Amino acid sequence: MNRDLVEFYVRYKLCQRGWAEGEGLVAGPAPVPPSVPGPAPSVGPGPAPSSRVKEALRDSAVEFELRFSRAFSDLHRQLHLTPSTAYTSFASVMDEVFRDGVNWGRVVGLFAFGGALCVECVDKDMSHMVHRIVGWMTVYLDEHIQDWINQQGGWDVFADLYGRDAAAMSCRSEESFRQWLFAGVTLVAGVVVGSLLVLVHRRL
Repeated sequence: MNRDLVEFYVRYKLCQRGWAEGEGLVAGPAPVPPSVPGPAPSVGPGPAPSSRVKEALRDSAVEFELRFSRAFSDLHRQLHLTPSTAYTSFASVMDEVFRDGVNWGRVVGLFAFGGALCVECVDKDMSHMVHRIVGWMTVYLDEHIQDWINQQGGWDVFADLYGRDAAAMSCRSEESFRQWLFAGVTLVAGVVVGSLLVLVHRRL
């Protein structure tokens, strides 16, 4: 399911920017991150995510980016992306985001950051990196986040809490949603900016 969700969101981001070839850029085998020897561990494909899960994820990630667009502006310049440094940059930011634990806001942040990174790669003539980033996002979710997602009840619970349908509205109040939104994504945005500054400083 994680792979399907990652592909769905990255494809959405690329098509949103007018890149009709997004489907071809996203497709491809999931590469093994440089830091992981041997084949990437497989947790099985699992059931396909429902449309309400995809919708909830898309809307939450879009809201994230709208509120914190400055944190994701010109990632290529901030990270000095190259094929040899892209995974290190991605993993460094994600490790900081989840250092103190996992919550849905931080999971949404992973998608928002990865999607923005893919857009930057295409924009900077590094479209060949997109399917690799899709793979890295999937591996990170499978290896570091999936157990927590299972403990919460799975992705369907995320849709119940943060989707737009009647079930979601009955499971949350506007106040609780705002609390999640500002507490979760503000922390992630701050970590992303801080991590980028650290990475840039190390290269000076």
